[in-house]
Amino acid sequence: MLWKSTGARLLMAAFLVLVTGVSLANEMAEPDPAKSQYWPTIRQMMFGDREILDGKDVIHVYLSTRAADAASVPVSIKGQIDQTPDHYIKNIYLIVERNPSPAAGIFHFTPESGRAQLETRLRFEDYSFVRAIAEMNDGTLYMASRWVKAAGGCSAPGGRFRIPENLIGQMKFKFMDAMLEYGKPILVQLMIRHPNESALAMDFDGDKVPRFVRSVKVTYDGKLVMSGEVDFSISDNPSFRFFFRPEKEGVLDAVVEDTYDRVYHHRLTVSEGVPLPGG
Repeated sequence: MLWKSTGARLLMAAFLVLVTGVSLANEMAEPDPAKSQYWPTIRQMMFGDREILDGKDVIHVYLSTRAADAASVPVSIKGQIDQTPDHYIKNIYLIVERNPSPAAGIFHFTPESGRAQLETRLRFEDYSFVRAIAEMNDGTLYMASRWVKAAGGCSAPGGRFRIPENLIGQMKFKFMDAMLEYGKPILVQLMIRHPNESALAMDFDGDKVPRFVRSVKVTYDGKLVMSGEVDFSISDNPSFRFFFRPEKEGVLDAVVEDTYDRVYHHRLTVSEGVPLPGG
């Protein structure tokens, strides 16, 4: 079965509702996010009647408003509060409103994350709002959004994404700093070799199941720092950049699963004073 978790079922529900309703009307001017004809349906499917507050003091979305390559658009979502045991961002919902599968990912964080931040790359099939909804540990929801002019990324030919079978699932960690310091958040990037096929690609073989990463989970010293349920709105060779806060020497462990039920593992022991890869 391809879709197992509650979060994954939310992703698929949003897909089933909107798969036939993606508009090709590319407005030249940025529309009003409060008047989007797409958002009410997505909101109801994913959040029901829960109140969603202005996220200006809680969460920000950073990306280029006009992308050069619609199949690989960098996005950065940054929490604006400290992750403490009493008050922290528990989930971030990443939505590309006009994509055929609009819920690109649901990401989970803990106080051990240090900071709730996620950077990745997205596909865009049409000009769209990107919405990031932060869910606090008390259940409160906050939203930020940006309008992006990019189109054709989901249906672009997949030929450039061909990866030899023996390389699929290879991973590595890349650190933004040369050394870590215990007790302080450190930024790390998880890079995954994977085609992350879009079923909408014009050269996709419709007789097969699209092969894309559906879940990622990263722990440190056995404690969760970031996990997520994702889909093909994430670009090929998925990359996720996030924080974790080490308190002592430990193992940074990544587990990735795709829609072919293949599970991939990557582990790295890190400690204070020892050079980090990619720093």
